[in-house]
Amino acid sequence: MAGELVEAIEITHVLPCLADHSKIRFHAQASADLSEVLPYLNAVITRAIYNCAVPALTYTQDYRIICLHPRQITGAKVDDIEDARALLQSLRRLINQTWLGRAEITPSYDRREKLTPLAIYKLLPRTNCHKCGFPTCLAFATELAAERRSVMQCAPLFEAGAYERRSLLCEMLVDAGYEVPSAFRPIS
Repeated sequence: MAGELVEAIEITHVLPCLADHSKIRFHAQASADLSEVLPYLNAVITRAIYNCAVPALTYTQDYRIICLHPRQITGAKVDDIEDARALLQSLRRLINQTWLGRAEITPSYDRREKLTPLAIYKLLPRTNCHKCGFPTCLAFATELAAERRSVMQCAPLFEAGAYERRSLLCEMLVDAGYEVPSAFRPIS
């Protein structure tokens, strides 16, 4: 298609995943420099972490971790080589759509910081009630910080007496780009 930034993304290495031995990780080479599109992708991919100094953009897609550099793309926790190819094909489409639509997108140079489990834990009820399925509130906070669980899984946080704590936590999550159901998003 005319105006495309990236014609192809080729996988150069496939290795065992370090985090999950049943998965793979890969390195791939983009046919074009991605530096200029990264701030636009940062605006489009709401849960991305962008570091303009490197430059690099990291995000998760389901459970997969993808990192874009100017010419290299890496992925981890990918099911298999076919999953990697499908992921890269989808990413190539996203990059090109974003590049072609960049006149309507305000690029974002903001760096989204991941929240720490301790910052989240301080706003949880800290009852270790197990209702979320974890043995402790700190274990749940670790999963929430890694974006593997939803704030909605903490039942005590949604009880009548927890309004202020819930509001503060949901506001903190939203400010950091985490998913929070619209009913619990702060009113701006």
